[in-house]
Amino acid sequence: MIFHSRSRAAVLDLTHGGAVIARKLKKITGAVTAIDVYGTMSSELLAELESEGIKTSREPLKASDFDIIVAPVHLDANYPMLLDASANKIPVLSHHQAVGHILSGYDLKNRTIIELTGTKAKTSTALLLADILSREKKVISHTSRGLEDWSTGTVLRKGLSITPASILTALDHLQDAGIGFDVFIAEISLGGTGFADIGIITTIANDYKIANNTRLASDAKRRMILDAKPRSKLVVNNDALRFFGACRRDIDIISFTDSINAACNVYFESLDAKGATLGYFLGVEHGRIHIPEASDYDITSYKTAFVCATSVALCMNIDARTIERSLLEFKGAEGRMRKKSLDGRILIDNSNSGMDIRTAIKALEYSKKEGERIVMVLGEEAKEVCEGLDPAVVDLFINDHLHEVAALVLVGERMKPLIVKDLKKIHHANDLPCGIELARSLTKEKDIILSCVKCFR
Repeated sequence: MIFHSRSRAAVLDLTHGGAVIARKLKKITGAVTAIDVYGTMSSELLAELESEGIKTSREPLKASDFDIIVAPVHLDANYPMLLDASANKIPVLSHHQAVGHILSGYDLKNRTIIELTGTKAKTSTALLLADILSREKKVISHTSRGLEDWSTGTVLRKGLSITPASILTALDHLQDAGIGFDVFIAEISLGGTGFADIGIITTIANDYKIANNTRLASDAKRRMILDAKPRSKLVVNNDALRFFGACRRDIDIISFTDSINAACNVYFESLDAKGATLGYFLGVEHGRIHIPEASDYDITSYKTAFVCATSVALCMNIDARTIERSLLEFKGAEGRMRKKSLDGRILIDNSNSGMDIRTAIKALEYSKKEGERIVMVLGEEAKEVCEGLDPAVVDLFINDHLHEVAALVLVGERMKPLIVKDLKKIHHANDLPCGIELARSLTKEKDIILSCVKCFR
């Protein structure tokens, strides 16, 4: 372990899991200092950390006063302590890497740890994979939807983020509750910890800048490959493999694609609204898995989740018939292009943490096939989501698509100025529940309510 009893460690950014990491390191290292980079932590929390022997500061300190710096991958590379660390050759570990080292002290023998990252399809892949594996194993999943026990169908805890430190909080909760498991699936933002037995990259499509525009999100996700432990398995979208180039020889790589491309281990032979067929070649194992037409959700919106979850299940030696049965019974995940009834209306629910304007446009196209009169709920619950929905992008959406809906309900404080574009057709609601209720009042039976709000659910 890189940390030892005499290490002097500084943990940067307490807002995104740094407080959890600092507390864990205090049990390992000689001295820990926690830096509230964004000045968002309460005085009470800082006082708690101080009472536990962890020094705190709202201002950057000299990096040379420490043996190691722990910083999140999204922190601006020009933050003074990072510049100081580089100049003085002080090692810098990411939050992900620090959590990986801490996890090595947990008793996880005979348990499979799965971590997945990617720009899209993380939650839907994790939930679908959990459903497949739970037919043969005791599965716990930690996603933006919450900490769930699939053997009992219960949500053990809500409100955890998908920062790497939340894995520690989730595992501690399971230990305290005396809940055992065979498989633990963790959705992680911007990479993996390097501790996983199976690492997954769902996709790097629609890449974006992080760290105050000093690096790409894909650079952080690449650490899932670079930090993977020897003899582990990596299930990686072909778009990421092409982008990252050569991979390591000491890990088992399984490739998949969400298009028709037989060059990968798992791929689509066919895909449309009426169903799909997956083909697979893993070693000497090969065959097909059929996905039936769906009435409860848009099957094309789950194409990455289907092929990715199937790839992981196959590499874990889950029988193809078990996988096919799970896909047959799949009804879609809440907030991810799921269709249901609401007081005689059709509600197409696409409100989730990963929702963006691209998926909103796709959801609108899907809704137009279901009926003629659509009332759309669009926006953000900014208090719950770090990266909201840019009002400027919503403005462009209104210019291009307002004529396609009967009414538009905008959600969130930042969307209020856009109402003036059409006072008769555009309405406002403070949050998602209010937006849905307003849309219900603006519709009649058989009308469509399309919900596209960026929020945690």
